[in-house]
Amino acid sequence: MKAVFFAIVAFAVSALANPVLSARQLDAESAEIDKLTAIITQHTANINKTTAAAPENPTLAQQNEAGAALAPDFQAITEALTSATTILTKRDFIVGAITGRGACSSDCLLLKVKFLVYEIACTLKFVIVKLGLACVLAYLTPLIVALSGLLKCLDKVVAGLLFAVKGILSSVLGGLAAGLLGLII
Repeated sequence: MKAVFFAIVAFAVSALANPVLSARQLDAESAEIDKLTAIITQHTANINKTTAAAPENPTLAQQNEAGAALAPDFQAITEALTSATTILTKRDFIVGAITGRGACSSDCLLLKVKFLVYEIACTLKFVIVKLGLACVLAYLTPLIVALSGLLKCLDKVVAGLLFAVKGILSSVLGGLAAGLLGLII
Protein backbone atom coordinates (compact mmCIF):
# COMPACT_ATOMS: atom_id res chain seq x y z
CA MET A 1 0.00 0.00 0.00
CA LYS A 2 2.88 2.36 0.82
CA ALA A 3 4.42 1.66 -2.57
CA VAL A 4 1.23 2.67 -4.37
CA PHE A 5 0.97 5.84 -2.28
CA PHE A 6 4.57 6.85 -3.02
CA ALA A 7 4.13 6.04 -6.70
CA ILE A 8 1.09 8.31 -6.88
CA VAL A 9 2.88 11.09 -4.98
CA ALA A 10 5.93 10.76 -7.24
CA PHE A 11 3.72 10.88 -10.33
CA ALA A 12 1.92 13.99 -9.04
CA VAL A 13 5.18 15.73 -8.21
CA SER A 14 6.63 14.96 -11.63
CA ALA A 15 3.46 16.18 -13.32
CA LEU A 16 3.63 19.46 -11.45
CA ALA A 17 7.37 19.89 -11.92
CA ASN A 18 7.34 19.11 -15.64
CA PRO A 19 6.03 22.54 -16.84
CA VAL A 20 8.61 24.32 -14.66
CA LEU A 21 11.36 22.12 -16.01
CA SER A 22 10.17 22.77 -19.54
CA ALA A 23 10.31 26.55 -19.04
CA ARG A 24 13.77 26.25 -17.49
CA GLN A 25 14.87 23.99 -20.30
CA LEU A 26 13.69 26.44 -22.95
CA ASP A 27 15.38 29.33 -21.16
CA ALA A 28 18.66 27.46 -20.77
CA GLU A 29 18.57 26.27 -24.37
CA SER A 30 17.79 29.78 -25.53
CA ALA A 31 20.82 31.12 -23.65
CA GLU A 32 23.02 28.41 -25.18
CA ILE A 33 21.70 29.20 -28.69
CA ASP A 34 22.45 32.90 -28.07
CA LYS A 35 26.07 32.08 -27.17
CA LEU A 36 26.34 29.76 -30.17
CA THR A 37 24.92 32.43 -32.49
CA ALA A 38 27.48 34.97 -31.27
CA ILE A 39 30.34 32.54 -31.98
CA ILE A 40 29.00 31.54 -35.38
CA THR A 41 28.30 35.12 -36.44
CA GLN A 42 31.91 36.02 -35.71
CA HIS A 43 33.21 33.14 -37.84
CA THR A 44 30.73 33.66 -40.68
CA ALA A 45 31.86 37.30 -40.82
CA ASN A 46 35.45 36.08 -41.19
CA ILE A 47 34.38 33.61 -43.88
CA ASN A 48 32.45 36.28 -45.78
CA LYS A 49 35.41 38.68 -45.57
CA THR A 50 37.87 36.08 -46.85
CA THR A 51 35.49 34.97 -49.61
CA ALA A 52 34.82 38.55 -50.70
CA ALA A 53 38.57 39.12 -51.02
CA ALA A 54 38.87 36.25 -53.51
CA PRO A 55 38.95 37.29 -57.16
CA GLU A 56 35.97 36.83 -59.44
CA ASN A 57 36.20 33.56 -61.39
CA PRO A 58 39.16 32.28 -59.38
CA THR A 59 41.51 29.69 -60.77
CA LEU A 60 41.69 26.26 -59.17
CA ALA A 61 44.80 27.27 -57.25
CA GLN A 62 43.06 30.41 -55.97
CA GLN A 63 40.01 28.37 -54.97
CA ASN A 64 42.15 25.91 -53.03
CA GLU A 65 44.08 28.73 -51.38
CA ALA A 66 40.86 30.44 -50.32
CA GLY A 67 39.44 27.11 -49.13
CA ALA A 68 42.51 26.55 -46.97
CA ALA A 69 42.16 30.08 -45.54
CA LEU A 70 38.51 29.36 -44.68
CA ALA A 71 39.27 26.04 -43.00
CA PRO A 72 39.91 27.36 -39.46
CA ASP A 73 36.60 29.24 -39.40
CA PHE A 74 34.64 26.28 -40.76
CA GLN A 75 36.29 24.03 -38.18
CA ALA A 76 35.53 26.52 -35.39
CA ILE A 77 31.86 26.60 -36.41
CA THR A 78 31.78 22.80 -36.47
CA GLU A 79 33.37 22.63 -33.02
CA ALA A 80 30.94 25.22 -31.64
CA LEU A 81 27.95 23.30 -33.03
CA THR A 82 29.26 20.03 -31.60
CA SER A 83 29.94 21.60 -28.22
CA ALA A 84 26.48 23.20 -28.07
CA THR A 85 24.86 19.90 -29.02
CA THR A 86 26.72 18.14 -26.22
CA ILE A 87 25.61 20.77 -23.72
CA LEU A 88 22.00 20.79 -24.91
CA THR A 89 21.66 17.02 -24.76
CA LYS A 90 22.71 16.99 -21.12
CA ARG A 91 19.97 17.80 -18.69
CA ASP A 92 22.22 18.56 -15.69
CA PHE A 93 23.03 22.05 -16.88
CA ILE A 94 19.44 23.21 -16.41
CA VAL A 95 19.74 23.77 -12.67
CA GLY A 96 21.06 27.24 -12.07
CA ALA A 97 21.01 28.20 -15.73
CA ILE A 98 18.08 30.59 -15.40
CA THR A 99 19.13 34.12 -16.21
CA GLY A 100 16.15 35.80 -14.57
CA ARG A 101 14.82 37.25 -17.82
CA GLY A 102 11.80 35.00 -18.12
CA ALA A 103 11.49 31.77 -19.99
CA CYS A 104 11.87 31.74 -23.72
CA SER A 105 8.90 30.14 -25.43
CA SER A 106 9.26 27.44 -28.04
CA ASP A 107 8.40 30.05 -30.70
CA CYS A 108 11.24 32.24 -29.43
CA LEU A 109 13.65 29.30 -29.56
CA LEU A 110 12.43 28.39 -33.05
CA LEU A 111 13.16 31.93 -34.29
CA LYS A 112 16.64 31.86 -32.77
CA VAL A 113 17.45 28.54 -34.40
CA LYS A 114 16.03 29.72 -37.73
CA PHE A 115 18.30 32.78 -37.57
CA LEU A 116 21.28 30.57 -36.77
CA VAL A 117 20.57 28.25 -39.70
CA TYR A 118 19.92 31.21 -42.01
CA GLU A 119 23.27 32.74 -41.03
CA ILE A 120 25.11 29.53 -41.83
CA ALA A 121 23.15 28.84 -45.04
CA CYS A 122 23.71 32.33 -46.46
CA THR A 123 27.44 32.11 -45.76
CA LEU A 124 27.62 28.67 -47.38
CA LYS A 125 25.80 29.95 -50.44
CA PHE A 126 28.16 32.90 -50.77
CA VAL A 127 31.23 30.66 -50.49
CA ILE A 128 29.89 28.05 -52.92
CA VAL A 129 28.80 30.61 -55.51
CA LYS A 130 32.08 32.52 -55.36
CA LEU A 131 34.61 29.71 -54.89
CA GLY A 132 32.83 26.52 -55.83
CA LEU A 133 31.93 23.49 -53.78
CA ALA A 134 35.04 21.38 -54.35
CA CYS A 135 37.46 23.54 -52.35
CA VAL A 136 35.30 23.58 -49.21
CA LEU A 137 33.46 20.25 -49.36
CA ALA A 138 35.86 18.62 -46.90
CA TYR A 139 34.94 21.30 -44.32
CA LEU A 140 31.25 21.50 -45.14
CA THR A 141 30.46 17.83 -44.55
CA PRO A 142 31.43 17.83 -40.84
CA LEU A 143 29.76 21.23 -40.41
CA ILE A 144 26.47 19.98 -41.86
CA VAL A 145 26.63 16.80 -39.77
CA ALA A 146 27.24 18.90 -36.61
CA LEU A 147 24.36 21.20 -37.54
CA SER A 148 22.08 18.22 -38.05
CA GLY A 149 23.03 16.90 -34.59
CA LEU A 150 22.05 20.23 -33.05
CA LEU A 151 18.79 20.35 -34.96
CA LYS A 152 17.84 16.80 -34.04
CA CYS A 153 18.60 17.57 -30.40
CA LEU A 154 16.40 20.67 -30.46
CA ASP A 155 13.63 19.06 -32.51
CA LYS A 156 12.69 17.14 -29.37
CA VAL A 157 11.97 20.45 -27.63
CA VAL A 158 10.62 22.52 -30.54
CA ALA A 159 8.19 20.49 -32.62
CA GLY A 160 8.51 21.02 -36.36
CA LEU A 161 12.01 22.47 -36.23
CA LEU A 162 13.37 20.17 -38.93
CA PHE A 163 10.58 21.15 -41.34
CA ALA A 164 11.23 24.86 -40.71
CA VAL A 165 14.96 24.37 -41.34
CA LYS A 166 14.26 22.40 -44.50
CA GLY A 167 12.29 25.38 -45.81
CA ILE A 168 15.13 27.78 -45.01
CA LEU A 169 17.77 25.61 -46.64
CA SER A 170 15.64 25.03 -49.74
CA SER A 171 14.95 28.73 -50.20
CA VAL A 172 18.53 29.89 -49.57
CA LEU A 173 20.56 27.13 -51.19
CA GLY A 174 18.14 26.12 -53.94
CA GLY A 175 19.18 22.93 -55.79
CA LEU A 176 22.18 22.37 -53.57
CA ALA A 177 19.88 22.00 -50.57
CA ALA A 178 18.73 18.55 -51.68
CA GLY A 179 22.19 17.10 -51.23
CA LEU A 180 22.75 18.85 -47.91
CA LEU A 181 19.29 17.90 -46.61
CA GLY A 182 20.26 14.27 -47.11
CA LEU A 183 22.89 14.77 -44.40
CA ILE A 184 20.49 16.51 -42.01
CA ILE A 185 17.29 14.49 -42.23
